[in-house]
Amino acid sequence: MPMRRRRTRRRMPTCCSRFPMIPAACCASDSCSSISGVMAACTEPGGVRAMQRIGPVRRRHPLLLLAALVGVAASHGEAAAPVAVDDLQSSQHWVQVSEPPPSQPGGGDDSQVAPQDVLLEVSADTEAPYVQARVRYRVRVLARVPLRNATLSAPQADGALLRRVGGDRRFDVEVNGGRYRVSERVYVVVADRAGPLTIMGPTLSAAVPVRALQGGAADALIERRAVIHRSAPDLMLDVRPPPAAAASPWLPAESVSISEHWQPEPEQARAGEPLERRIVIEAAGVGTSAIPPPEMPAVPGLRVYPQPMDHRRQEIGDDLSLTTTLTQTIVPTLPGVLTLPEVSVPWWSLGMDAAREARLPARDLVVAEGLGPAAAETTAVDAGKRWRQRFRERAAADLWGPPGLVLGLLLGGLATLVLWLRGRRRRSAAAEAGPAGTQASDMSAAAWVRRFRRACDKDDPVAARAALTGWAGVQRGHGGTRRGLSAALHARGAGEAVLALVRELDASVYGRRSAVAGPWRGRALMTALLPLMARSKDTDTNAAAPELPPLFPARLPPRQDGRA
Repeated sequence: MPMRRRRTRRRMPTCCSRFPMIPAACCASDSCSSISGVMAACTEPGGVRAMQRIGPVRRRHPLLLLAALVGVAASHGEAAAPVAVDDLQSSQHWVQVSEPPPSQPGGGDDSQVAPQDVLLEVSADTEAPYVQARVRYRVRVLARVPLRNATLSAPQADGALLRRVGGDRRFDVEVNGGRYRVSERVYVVVADRAGPLTIMGPTLSAAVPVRALQGGAADALIERRAVIHRSAPDLMLDVRPPPAAAASPWLPAESVSISEHWQPEPEQARAGEPLERRIVIEAAGVGTSAIPPPEMPAVPGLRVYPQPMDHRRQEIGDDLSLTTTLTQTIVPTLPGVLTLPEVSVPWWSLGMDAAREARLPARDLVVAEGLGPAAAETTAVDAGKRWRQRFRERAAADLWGPPGLVLGLLLGGLATLVLWLRGRRRRSAAAEAGPAGTQASDMSAAAWVRRFRRACDKDDPVAARAALTGWAGVQRGHGGTRRGLSAALHARGAGEAVLALVRELDASVYGRRSAVAGPWRGRALMTALLPLMARSKDTDTNAAAPELPPLFPARLPPRQDGRA
């Protein structure tokens, strides 16, 4: 009987078992367990011809066909890829796939993007600015194709300060019949010295989808991109020195305003009472970081104590503004009409290219009668230190605010409770330790009576209670406890009034005595107890005890019935 040859079934790779529509030639590697693995396997030599015929594509694997087609396009050479869906099949077409340029494998080059598709422009407000005057430097990116992963470097300049202001603005504009999407970025340039100034333009790096260049949709799942680089031209500025007509100090700006605020109002001025004057100078479009203080001549009859100037810089849109506050404490020393001089701030208008001046008009200050000269001088010194006192008050308020106050109260209450418990424990130990101590068995009742008398004379409730407990401890048949003391007193004929005085003593010792009753006084208790305690001399434990009768008497007394 002829033996049948057993046919061995070839084990298919993982990708072929998961996706049966891929030919086996594309499954040359067992590592193609994903779409990326299928693409890598189908781009190998031998996988190109195998992809010429693709089996029916199942509806549940729509991305697999895309991966197979991309694998054919990614390989170089000739390939045919007919597509079959259910019972329909496309005709066979041969596609010639060429290799990408060596410089950018797998993507487009910069030559595919026309220069007019992406533009990079720079401009300045003026090409002849003044020294220390701000100049707005604008960078615009105009693109009529979508950009991916775009980065823009910062401009550079030697001898000038560059600072970016505001955020990027995006808008649409039409240039030469084409519509562009514009992204604008603004920098502020402040030249440090006069002379030529070169601002090196920034560089733009981005990627453009190739399908967008060909007029297709730019949101494909897998897209090829062309990397582009655009460099803006350098911009030359001729920085001018301050003009001869400009005042000193030199302050170029777009606008400058000055105002004042009083606290209290100047109409309430009195001699010796301080007034607070705040002069606020606001400048827009400035490149400097501080405004020089204005000149303010002295006025007879006024003492002026200036505080440090406060400079606050902020961004308003795509420009810079500077606010300077000058605070003065003014103390009139003489009554009458005192004239405050005019306050002026000279500046140079960049818009008008002319000298301007911001003025605060003069003011007549009517001062009424008030404190004397000596008191006025003292008040002036205190007013000059007012800002230090405000700082201390604010610091104290921050430290001892509501949370700090609550914490302090809790700590104080806890400390009070601990001290009270310790005192009560000590008093209890002193009151109970008397009869239990080593001296209780050695001291006589008379010694305890003397101690009790001294404690009552000193109005010391703790010592008096300890003496009473010790006295009760040496009595026969009574222990040195509260019950033992009560029993000893009852045995000596103590009435309810005496026991009430003893309970009052206990209340003073153990903290149950009301604070309204006042401190404890020992004279009443001493007067009531000393007579009772004096009766206990014959019951002293140290005294000799009477003899007991004999256990076996020698002779019994005669009986009444006459019997022996």
